[in-house]
Amino acid sequence: MPGRNMHTKITMLTRFVRSVRCVAAGALIAAAPVAAWAHGKLESATPATGSTVDTAPDTLRLAFNEDLEPTFSSVKVSDANGKPVAHDSAKIDPATPRVMTVAMPKLAPGAYTVQWVAMTADAHRTKGTYTFKVKG
Repeated sequence: MPGRNMHTKITMLTRFVRSVRCVAAGALIAAAPVAAWAHGKLESATPATGSTVDTAPDTLRLAFNEDLEPTFSSVKVSDANGKPVAHDSAKIDPATPRVMTVAMPKLAPGAYTVQWVAMTADAHRTKGTYTFKVKG
């Protein structure tokens, strides 16, 4: 049966081609830059995470490793009792889209918690929390 033999060869060839495609796709995925899957990461903060400052800051500044989407990025600052102290919305300057700032009122001495949400331009959302203290 020559037709049946030909069918078997075509089936085997099709399976081989599929296998090669899968291996090639896997190699491409493995070789893709890790940065393509990166998320917004807080690189620096003023006041710094865990710091104690002598003078209350008038602005909180957060710098990230990727450009931020202003509509979906935010900062909340609260005192030791959990009461919000920053009433202005966070701002992202188009000239420096990796930096988010928020104006701070005059802070009393004490501990403060910063909660941030960062949405990067590639639609990855990350969030974090840190604390700082103002000396009294």
